[in-house]
Amino acid sequence: MKMNILAATVATLLAPQAQSTIFLSEYIEGSSYNKAIEIANDSENAITLNGYSLKKATNGRDTWGQSMALDNVTIAPHSVFVLSHPSANSDIQLVTDQSDANVINFNGDDPIALFLNDTIVDIIGVMGDINFGKDQTLVRIDYTPSTAFNLAQWEVRRKNDSSDLGQLADGNSPAVEASEVTIMDIQGDSWFSPLIDSGYLSTENYQTEGVITAIQNKALGNDINQGFFIQDQQGDNNPLTSDGLFVDYADLAGLNVGDKVVVIGKVNENYGWTTLLGSQVERVSSGESIEATPLQTLSSDESFRETLERYEGMLVSLEKTSDLRVTRTYGFDYSAYRNNMVVAHQRVNFHPNQLNTPVTYDDVIDSPAEQQLANNKDQRIVIESFEKASNGVVPWYPEFGVTDIDQNGSTEDYIRIGDLVDGLHGVLGYSYAEYRLYVTNQAHTDSFIHEENDRTNTPELTKGDLQVATFNVLNYFNSPFGGAANPKGQNRGATTLVEFEMQADKIVAALKAMNADIVGLMEIENNGFGANSAIVDLVSQLNAELPLADQYQIAWDGELEQVGSDAITNQVIYKPAKVTLKQMQVLQMPEQHAPAVGDEDGNNYQRDAITPTFSINGSDQTLTVAVNHFKSKGSTCWEDVAIQQGQDPNRQGSCENLRVSAAYQLGESLMAVSGHKLIIGDLNSYAAEDPISVLTDIAHLPTDYEVKTARSTYVGETPLHGDEGAVITKSYGYTNVVKAFHPNAYGYSYNDEVGTLDYILASPSLISHLVDAAEWNINAVESSLFEYSSEYSGDLPKYADAYRASDHDPVIVALSFKPQELIGDFDGDLDIDSLDVSLFYQAIRSALISDLAYDFNHDGQINRRDLRGLMDLCTRARCATH
Repeated sequence: MKMNILAATVATLLAPQAQSTIFLSEYIEGSSYNKAIEIANDSENAITLNGYSLKKATNGRDTWGQSMALDNVTIAPHSVFVLSHPSANSDIQLVTDQSDANVINFNGDDPIALFLNDTIVDIIGVMGDINFGKDQTLVRIDYTPSTAFNLAQWEVRRKNDSSDLGQLADGNSPAVEASEVTIMDIQGDSWFSPLIDSGYLSTENYQTEGVITAIQNKALGNDINQGFFIQDQQGDNNPLTSDGLFVDYADLAGLNVGDKVVVIGKVNENYGWTTLLGSQVERVSSGESIEATPLQTLSSDESFRETLERYEGMLVSLEKTSDLRVTRTYGFDYSAYRNNMVVAHQRVNFHPNQLNTPVTYDDVIDSPAEQQLANNKDQRIVIESFEKASNGVVPWYPEFGVTDIDQNGSTEDYIRIGDLVDGLHGVLGYSYAEYRLYVTNQAHTDSFIHEENDRTNTPELTKGDLQVATFNVLNYFNSPFGGAANPKGQNRGATTLVEFEMQADKIVAALKAMNADIVGLMEIENNGFGANSAIVDLVSQLNAELPLADQYQIAWDGELEQVGSDAITNQVIYKPAKVTLKQMQVLQMPEQHAPAVGDEDGNNYQRDAITPTFSINGSDQTLTVAVNHFKSKGSTCWEDVAIQQGQDPNRQGSCENLRVSAAYQLGESLMAVSGHKLIIGDLNSYAAEDPISVLTDIAHLPTDYEVKTARSTYVGETPLHGDEGAVITKSYGYTNVVKAFHPNAYGYSYNDEVGTLDYILASPSLISHLVDAAEWNINAVESSLFEYSSEYSGDLPKYADAYRASDHDPVIVALSFKPQELIGDFDGDLDIDSLDVSLFYQAIRSALISDLAYDFNHDGQINRRDLRGLMDLCTRARCATH
């Protein structure tokens, strides 16, 4: 029988049962097709439901789609009418009056409503794709129909419980008394509540008490339902048990933060989040307070997620001592489809393939890449707002991006990846396998300590006599604003003149501050080299900001009409005061023409490499710079569908085999070019992924690891590796210069993982000429809200500074070609005091980068003793001071 849940110690807040005539009295959303709806008649007379209908809103999309008329259905006095799915189990079928596979084919996020003509009489569920009733049976305990779903009117029972289906209580059922427990009793000292003996919902009802620390006024996606957080005022002095709890689907009427309340309900494990389904709530007092507890790890915590589990449901503070770093700054989260932020414990999260060979899931479960992936998940907390934020607004940081205290054309209120969080308060929830902090206070500029990676006006780089840079300019298109026509009729960039002017200002500011002598540009519109082209437009604006001696020219032979046929292309600009253009060539990259498979037609292309050769002024040296933009990770190629079945087992993204083909073709083509060589650009590969290994060093890979090209590839009309593809076993010996100087550098961020996609790779001949290299973190570490586009940034001010001029960070290398005489007297009588220490230190660094050391013992071999001798000499020469 249906029972009215009352507690002996708490006066119920539920309205008294009313003679409400027709209403929904039971809802079953069980396993498989075990689904049923019960409609009740609580009057003294039989009622025919002419004009009534039952409707379903699929996924809560605010539209009532499926409908079934109830005309001619008659319900006897104090009785019910049961509708069920025709494939429901036998227990449900025994009490079914009518079967239906249309409306009675719902999931836990599909609201069901009883209509009289076009007016809602009663409803179960809420709009907005919210899992209000997944895997639950709901039994009516308050017979008052409601046009807004209120869980307090229902008793929540376990999945597939149909024991009360087909009957209606008489209103005189005995009260069910709830057991009194503390919040800590509910939470327990482990991952799940000890009050749930099996499944995810407790059999018993429990009564607990706490102070409200935060209120969720309406559901936020499927992450958090309407309800409130409560916390025990005293706690139990056991750090292993949380003192806080979220009360799910509770009636919020008249409640405020600081109210002490008594709550009755069933304990629920909502996909790993321990909550209480609050059937009844009574306010005991008001004006209470709970101090935020600093989040700290214990030596006994086996993981950071174990630390977070101890605080689940509590009001916590992220202090400097909590050691939480921003690993994705505030911006759009494509998983939750709203703006939020992610922090990680102790360090930022690296993409698994940045530092580790991309071993697949099936190869070695405990590979370093797998461990990195698991550690990333363990370390993160998603920083949320209670409501979906408006465009350009950080609800808990109202001054974000809006202040310009020094009037310097930028903002002092920003958040960057790597920032240390200090003083952010919030309540800790859990959904979609992630811990989420819902912020309760207001942040300010001191809440984010930029101690490791603050903004800089120029790159931090030891200069040589020649600087080369690579810069992805995020779709610089001028064709919509009077520029030459795009070859594909596309516009991937700014949509208004105001946006375009801001984009130009930001890119010019970045290029001017870099002050590189040669710059490779990616994602610039491919509309030729004429006066109205994008490249001429950009260089004209840049040169207008520079003195004549520092101005740039475009690397162009006067004959090339455009580079490739895509809407975007690669370009090169250079300073004629530093280098002279000797030769222009375009290296054609492989394209794939494989059989169609599914929706993949097998035809895939990538951009050609523009490859000028320069003579270096004041020397007899030449330098060839191949500027590349390999196939995107977000594309689809034949192997992704035919071999990987749409999965990404090694996390290299789509088309990694075609990128390997490009790396092979590039390496082979450049072997025919004499002089020094740099491979630069957006290679769309993290540092340990296959294309980078091909260009640098393939020997370090595991012996059973295969690097394979795409099948059916062609360079022009010439087949490259046939219909089977090829396993690549050779590499080309280039040096990843940023990794050599800064092994943990990063310049790209996706979700909450960082790594490098843009590179400068130096040929072996350049090793002794390397001075320094750097990722200039002006883009990837900044919020996307600072980009030129206003589509998702609302009224947030835009600044004509370099920060977030693109989504990729520029990469810069410093080279030295000055004539220098290497010190060769290694017999022990070297005059240290007369040594040019800076040049000597440069020689040592070059030796270490190339894994070589000078042969101190003249035995014809390089060994550890030689290396130690070199380092000892460096110490004596005070290298550390330079």
